[in-house]
Amino acid sequence: MASQNRRTQQNAADETDPLRNLVGATGTFAVMQRQQMAAMADAMGALFRAGESIHHAQLQRDQRASLLHRQAADNLRNATSPMELVSIQSTLAMYEMQEGMRYWQELVAATLKAGGELMRSGAPGPAGVEGTPMEGAGEAAATMAEAFQQMFAFNQKAAPTQH
Repeated sequence: MASQNRRTQQNAADETDPLRNLVGATGTFAVMQRQQMAAMADAMGALFRAGESIHHAQLQRDQRASLLHRQAADNLRNATSPMELVSIQSTLAMYEMQEGMRYWQELVAATLKAGGELMRSGAPGPAGVEGTPMEGAGEAAATMAEAFQQMFAFNQKAAPTQH
């Protein structure tokens, strides 16, 4: 009985010890801080991947435009009639419209994909809970990005090329 009273008194003393409580709170704060820093690093990684996707889309657009304009310049030099000139110019204008739409579709797809990655890289949910609302929204955004890109996919082989 006396030993039980001593244990109860020691546990009560441990609970009221401010130094022990401070160490426990500091440890919890450190864990939370590390998790927040890891989430921020994940988010920054997703942003850089989005920038890379956008840069890649711009690079491809510029390469395709360079090739087409080089071919158009050669065709314009070799044109023998006003109808050929008009045909080359109209083909170039049509290409510009199609390429502009394709470029914006690629940008929207990259942006939606990045948004989905950012949502998925959020802080972990409560213990014992499968997934968070942000994870579900991120997965939905990624699925929407893929569906959007497939819906407006441009078939290069089917496009007529007049040069």
